[in-house]
Amino acid sequence: MALAAATTAGPSHGALAMAVNSTGGAIHQYEENAEHLRQLFSLSKLVSFSIAHIACTAGSSSGDNYMSVVKRVTISQAPADKDQELANSEIVTVIIKRQIASLSRRQLYRCEEAFSNEINAYRYLAPLLAAHSRQQLFPVCHIAESQDRRDPDGGEPIIVLQDLKALGFRMKNRLAGLELRDCLLVMKKLAQLHAASLAAQELEPTFFASQAQHLQEIVYCDEAAEFYATILDTSVQQALESLDGSNADESLTKPIRLLDDLRCNLFGKLKQEINAAADASHSVICHGDLWVNNIMFRAEPEEVIFFDLQAMRRSSPVFDILHFIYTSTRRQLRDVHTDTMLAAYSEALGQELRYQLEDTPAAERLEELCEAFSLQRLSADYVRQVHYGLAIGMWILPAVTFDPNNLPNLDVMSEQNLTGKEIKCTQTLTSEYHLRIRELVMEFYELGYLQMEKQNF
Repeated sequence: MALAAATTAGPSHGALAMAVNSTGGAIHQYEENAEHLRQLFSLSKLVSFSIAHIACTAGSSSGDNYMSVVKRVTISQAPADKDQELANSEIVTVIIKRQIASLSRRQLYRCEEAFSNEINAYRYLAPLLAAHSRQQLFPVCHIAESQDRRDPDGGEPIIVLQDLKALGFRMKNRLAGLELRDCLLVMKKLAQLHAASLAAQELEPTFFASQAQHLQEIVYCDEAAEFYATILDTSVQQALESLDGSNADESLTKPIRLLDDLRCNLFGKLKQEINAAADASHSVICHGDLWVNNIMFRAEPEEVIFFDLQAMRRSSPVFDILHFIYTSTRRQLRDVHTDTMLAAYSEALGQELRYQLEDTPAAERLEELCEAFSLQRLSADYVRQVHYGLAIGMWILPAVTFDPNNLPNLDVMSEQNLTGKEIKCTQTLTSEYHLRIRELVMEFYELGYLQMEKQNF
């Protein structure tokens, strides 16, 4: 997720824990036991050829992932005979995700719970959703095991995924913010993800319920509440200090006061809303950490795919929508095109539901479902829960705008048992952060969202 940080195959938690990233460990963190991988890949029939060589390199850029270790593994075919040219041998690349080595960091950021949830997401939910979707939603998962039984050294969990980069997919520049064309691709794919969830619930209700039970809330839960409430409150305090620092003319005085009023128990309110929505009649399987660092794009053919499923949960689709919009776009695009994005989502979801449910026993429910996700209702839900967008924006903006040359070492910080407020002090916020925070808070103020009655959230 990003847990407040940026990740690649993954928020990691994604973007929800703090707004800093780790420099990671030494190069050895990307090493793997080649013989063990050879056995693992052969037994799993990941490749059909005899493996001659396996090489591991970093699978993500510095500062892009701190909830797990991401590796790109190159598998080379053994020549059929000594006369066969090596240049003609087949080469396959995959992505391997492993848990970080630091036990203190695992515990502090609930990395083990996040990794376990992602394994379950790929094992139980991804296949179910794929069965009810016309398009690929996530990378193909070759292996997802909570205990690598083939590993003689302790059975560390492992996830092996399709290498999207080898298929022409690339990540976008998180600092620039996505253009409308990219946003519409994401909104349509998000609609297909949520529609697949709805279709599965209608057509296979018992099986869907059994699979969804494998998901575990890793952020908005009692076990994580104290830590993440502190992290979020610290993010709001950072935003308030940033605004105060640029308030020489006192034009920000009222927005600062309103934001400070909203701050009280913000995490608790988010936790209540997100969990209550899990039991609502039109809840869906949500990505949970949908922002630009967990999305890859391809130009030809034009396509978008989501990854990093560590925060996958069942809740209201509006939280995925707000999470994406307020972490991955700039204000000038939102001012003009928020309605356009919501309309694209609503239309795509309706089209996908009709395709999946027409000529099935659930066809009689089609109109009710489409009405539940009409643009009018979606827009109302968006405004009702819009404070989630503000919170997640303040939470993740430090990760979006961080200085890659000034990454704190999370392993050291974890071993020092720093609290959320102490962690904040290790960051260097950039001028871009201060610009974007002002942009975000003024948007909410000018739209009247900061002034909304507390009971509306």
